[in-house]
Amino acid sequence: MNTLLRPADLAREHGLSTQAVRNYERDGFLPPAARTESGYRVYTELHAAALRAFLALVRAYGHATAGGIMTAVNTGDVDRALALVDRGHAQLARDRETLNTVRAAIGDLTGEPAPAPAGQEWSIGELAHRLGVTAATVRAWERAGILVPERNRATGYRVFRAADVRD
Repeated sequence: MNTLLRPADLAREHGLSTQAVRNYERDGFLPPAARTESGYRVYTELHAAALRAFLALVRAYGHATAGGIMTAVNTGDVDRALALVDRGHAQLARDRETLNTVRAAIGDLTGEPAPAPAGQEWSIGELAHRLGVTAATVRAWERAGILVPERNRATGYRVFRAADVRD
């Protein structure tokens, strides 16, 4: 025997309002409900399963895509439902790729500089030429604390290493 459910029964099970359940039916996210002689909606386990599926899809794909999938399923358009699922998976893959790119960029910005190759040093003029700026600009960066070069103990000249300069 099929258990009959009221909108309040479905709503309570999922922590929703009864109006939300009615709206989901109106929007096609749930199959149409049967009505009593007095006009009250009557739901079944099929509706409860559809509501559980819709809420799971919302967590995975968002409200709009989940609604589109459920509307397609409830109107028998399985090809459209599967196409929307495929599109949703593709978007999730793009989102993961973007997240990985952002994580890598943040790691590059906040990570420790790569170890400098032993013996690779530049004078202020060599560094300026390498960066395409003037020696005065490099000195200004030093005054601002952007660069903190060591000094050659014998000569007192600035010595820049790869660890001092990051792209």
